[in-house]
Amino acid sequence: MARPTSSIVMLFVGEGWGKSAAAFGYANRSVGRGWRTLVVQFLKGGGWNPAEVDSGRRLGIEWPTLSLDLTWAQSDPARLATSAWATGREAIASNDYGLVVLDEITHAISSGWVDEAELVESLARRGATTSVIMTGRSASRRLRTSADTITKFDLVKHREKRGILG
Repeated sequence: MARPTSSIVMLFVGEGWGKSAAAFGYANRSVGRGWRTLVVQFLKGGGWNPAEVDSGRRLGIEWPTLSLDLTWAQSDPARLATSAWATGREAIASNDYGLVVLDEITHAISSGWVDEAELVESLARRGATTSVIMTGRSASRRLRTSADTITKFDLVKHREKRGILG
């Protein structure tokens, strides 16, 4: 399998839609380059949008189902987030992945389910060829400082879920 030659930490934040979709697009590029790729979702379970998961898995993206429903609909969301973070943390530390996507991790941090200091430390110690993309509505200054690239998604106009979204 091909190996990346460098790495980057990206952060996609904002009230607008498309943060996760953009991260999944990068995951498609990553696996297309032959890099081992992992998506860990902190809010959306396997039943939330099975089309994304199914297509990603067909392409070769590792996409574990940690919950069948939305995290906050579970009786113990902190336990689910802890499990998701353990999966992501292990992948980041292993240096076996070209890309690790931590989808909606900023919500898990702001809810107190994931320790921000531990995440920032994991990012700093990641392998030289492991890139990480984090998504969520907002991020602290500390998390923003740990990112090499930050893209803000603004909600300009929204017409309800239709077509490909629902």
